[in-house]
Amino acid sequence: MVLSECRQMMAEQTLVEARIVHDFLSAGWSVNFRDSEGNDYPITDTFGVPCSYDSLKQAEDVVHQVGDCPVSIDSLFRFAER
Repeated sequence: MVLSECRQMMAEQTLVEARIVHDFLSAGWSVNFRDSEGNDYPITDTFGVPCSYDSLKQAEDVVHQVGDCPVSIDSLFRFAER
């Protein structure tokens, strides 16, 4: 979904949380929104290709552009940090 679709769903209170996921293939971060039924909605460009952000901060900023909701961060590196 493009940002405008995410904003609309957030305004309709369809989306309940955001999940920021570290993409180890691109070394970037992707943003997925989740609805109350557990369905994931990744942020994509107009061609349907999932967007990848260079830093965690950029991904968090995108979430805040869409709306305020709980954010979880899923990184493969968190297992190595323990």
